[in-house]
Amino acid sequence: MKKFALTLLMLIIASTLFAAFNPAYSDYQFYNVHDYQKDKAYLENALNEAKDNSEKSEILWRLSRNTLTLTDDIEKTSENKQARLDGYSKAEALAQESVDLVESYNAYHWLASAIGRIGQVNGPLNSLGKAKPMRNLVEKVQNDFNADYTDSWYVLGILYNQLPGGPISFGDKDFAISYMRRCVDTQDNINRNNLTNYLELAQQLADRDWSASKRAKEFDKMQKKYNSISVPTEKMKYYEGKDGKNGKPFYSSVTLDKISDKQEAVMVLKYALAFYEKTSIKFDSDKSKLDEINKLIDDLT
Repeated sequence: MKKFALTLLMLIIASTLFAAFNPAYSDYQFYNVHDYQKDKAYLENALNEAKDNSEKSEILWRLSRNTLTLTDDIEKTSENKQARLDGYSKAEALAQESVDLVESYNAYHWLASAIGRIGQVNGPLNSLGKAKPMRNLVEKVQNDFNADYTDSWYVLGILYNQLPGGPISFGDKDFAISYMRRCVDTQDNINRNNLTNYLELAQQLADRDWSASKRAKEFDKMQKKYNSISVPTEKMKYYEGKDGKNGKPFYSSVTLDKISDKQEAVMVLKYALAFYEKTSIKFDSDKSKLDEINKLIDDLT
């Protein structure tokens, strides 16, 4: 009888543990397996069983992340415009619901991402109009929560690189590169291969095309500004000059003043390829990104 009671107790405990929401399981399906449909089904089921608002909020922003990513996979054609808008709008609503329950940097990040995607689908003028609200949300992530969140640095790097400068908007190519450098320096190299981050940084460096001597002068100027600012998103506009001309990225054997922008871009890309070969995180979808990396290396060399 005692053995039966103990077995029954163990089964009850096991079923309780199984029913509990496991954020690591969702993140694993999303980042390590890329099984977005499985992740979606798991999250939708977990949402119905959420024990409190905190857990519900955690599930909702992950559902937003999942919905946005699945919508990204819809072919970008005029026939699919409404389907993409519907998907991104749902992602926005899920992230907003998460924020309304419990404010978190993850919820604000995915809310910003969804708003940005809606702007892109609706065209350049709409995208321009969404830029400031989107930036405000990302700045909240980094400043209010002090998150130092890689994906949000990436978003800022894209925004500042793609937008026009003043008086039309706030675009700035140098700030963009600083944000992308911070993105690369804070990224998760265990669960993600980060080909997109490396490629974006390399492309921005190649497009700017500063010589080694110009870099040496500019980085020393940036260092003074970097050291004088405390607000994260303002400080990181000058992250490229954090160590002045003597800065040395983890993928380089020489200091920044010894190489040009294009030379560094090649270093970044070759490092990305070497890192990718060693990682166990490989997907069929990586092929197009690898092709882009190899093409840019060929163009630069």
